[in-house]
Amino acid sequence: MDFVGEQYYKFNRFFLLCLGLWPDHPYSSLKKIQVIFFETLLISFLLFQFNAFFLTKRNMDIIIKISMYVVIDIIFIIKYNAYFLLIHYIHYIYDRVKYDWKILKTQAELKIIRGYGNNAKLCTISFALIITISVPIMYILICVPCILDIIVPMNESRPRSLPVLLKYFFIDEKVNFHIRAVHIMIVLYVGCMTMVAIATLLIAYSLHTCAMFKIASYRMDHIFEENIQRMPKHLKQYVFYEKLIYAVYIHRRALDLATTLTNSFSTLYFILVGCGVCSITLTIFNFFSTLSWDNISNSTILLGIIGVHLYYIIVGNVVGQELIDTSTGINKSICHTQWYAAPLWMQKSMLFVMQRSDKRSTLTALYLFDASLEGLATLLSMTMSYVMLLQSVGS
Repeated sequence: MDFVGEQYYKFNRFFLLCLGLWPDHPYSSLKKIQVIFFETLLISFLLFQFNAFFLTKRNMDIIIKISMYVVIDIIFIIKYNAYFLLIHYIHYIYDRVKYDWKILKTQAELKIIRGYGNNAKLCTISFALIITISVPIMYILICVPCILDIIVPMNESRPRSLPVLLKYFFIDEKVNFHIRAVHIMIVLYVGCMTMVAIATLLIAYSLHTCAMFKIASYRMDHIFEENIQRMPKHLKQYVFYEKLIYAVYIHRRALDLATTLTNSFSTLYFILVGCGVCSITLTIFNFFSTLSWDNISNSTILLGIIGVHLYYIIVGNVVGQELIDTSTGINKSICHTQWYAAPLWMQKSMLFVMQRSDKRSTLTALYLFDASLEGLATLLSMTMSYVMLLQSVGS
């Protein structure tokens, strides 16, 4: 990264580098080793769960428990591999972001884009901290029986259980409890950090698009400044013309970037929305099924997983709503300016901009779902409906 806004994207770059996902050409040997290691880790975890599904005596609770973590692992695998399929678009958008930072002219415009850059950076750091803190806490909760055996020993060891049902092909499950626990924690941490790295990068791109719409609105707001109104007629028309060109140019770049974000990742959004609803539905159902004082550790772990799901869903839809608001905001900016003081040709040009900004820009999943506050309410309502359906089937 070699542009003014580098500091706002350095954490995204760091996480992608750690996961072997940062685009560098040619691929280094270290990156190839990273990719093989993480692919093997995630896929083997899925295979061990399938092995447990076929070898364990099944009932409704067991099926739901295994299915929950299977869906979560599938999301990890899809997210990790989707990056390689979409890397061309990600690199293209990254180059556009760099260029956008270079064409901004005033400190006010830089202040706007820095504000959105700070929001993207804060989102990345907070999401990473949530995962980094949650996984060790999850491991401690798993090890509570072992800790109590040391602090308050009993005649017999307290029963130990893992949140994920796994059947290994080569490990004695009765002896290697901590090895299996560490394996589960590593997989969950790697998978969650994959989600963090890619999701926050797309959020950063979306917030950058919001910033460009906001800058276009700012330029429209300041076309008819008082000092320009006092200029001679021929000079005033020239300044009007120049300012309108700059505003329309930024607006077109923002529209194009929003379209690229939707068209390039629409299928991925759709798959992740479907898997996400399935995952949080199974997690909530599993939480209510296991909720008891005797199983408080597992219930706490499930509650934490639900919290991570909700954070991810809420942030994604809030960013989508911000994109909608900023894309239509230029219409309001034009209405609040002294447009009547502009020449007739300029009023006609501004009318075209207003007509285009009436059509909102959205992050769309195959034209079936829009990221927005309304979409958030739909997802939560759909999730609770599916949970109630599972409850009725289970009972």
